[in-house]
Amino acid sequence: MPTRVASALVGAALLLFVLWAGLPLVLPTLVLVLWLGSLELKEMLARRGIGLNLPFLFLGGVGLFLFSLPQLYWHFPQVPWREVGLGLFVMASFSYELLKGADLTRFAFTLLAFLYLPWSLGYVLLLRETPDGALGLWTLSLPIVASFATDIGAYFVGRAWGKRKLAPEISPGKTVEGSMGGILVSFLALVAYTGLVREVFPFGLLELWFFSLLLSLAAQLGDLAESMLKRYCGVKDSGRFLPGHGGLLDRIDSLLFTLPLTYYLVVLFT
Repeated sequence: MPTRVASALVGAALLLFVLWAGLPLVLPTLVLVLWLGSLELKEMLARRGIGLNLPFLFLGGVGLFLFSLPQLYWHFPQVPWREVGLGLFVMASFSYELLKGADLTRFAFTLLAFLYLPWSLGYVLLLRETPDGALGLWTLSLPIVASFATDIGAYFVGRAWGKRKLAPEISPGKTVEGSMGGILVSFLALVAYTGLVREVFPFGLLELWFFSLLLSLAAQLGDLAESMLKRYCGVKDSGRFLPGHGGLLDRIDSLLFTLPLTYYLVVLFT
């Protein structure tokens, strides 16, 4: 536990600095996360004899990050930039397989990895500037607070009172009680957090409960999705990125679902 806490505090400090610095630092950090996460996926899937088109995944992901830059949407709002990036990636990957062996399994899992990593991470760039560069930091902080609070609440409540298994075939350690605890702690954390900066988040309690409920459920779904992938590959952790925490994907699995959902909710409600 001391190792987990220490590495978590260091990681949180670095994350806050990167987000505060804005797009000039966020973009290269996302590229690094994409590269490390892609390597973890490649190594996990290799245990099942499945290959990834790593160059296409990485280069296509960087291209999607560029297509996710808010400046493109400001100047050319009529163009669905991210969908253009996805379409180009699908056509390029399929064309590659036609010329290099027609490995449909490699194509399918590379596309899955593309949607799992760069497609989800690209929302960081959009959220950081929504509605603008100043308030975007606070908007982006919502899924981060909700995800971390859900993980903490589910872990400690599950250890203390967990009895009924949530998804025994995917993650035997997770319980229904832990899930409920994650939802409650996420709500309390968001109430406390938004209360500190009420002028930035003018939410009522009912709206905040609805928002935190959806984000907490998304965080738990992201955690279970990665657990399903690890069980499929026969590994306990995705890697050894952080001492006491496992791999990089083990740390960002919740965010890969809460980041897109936050953007959708913000766009719908504003």
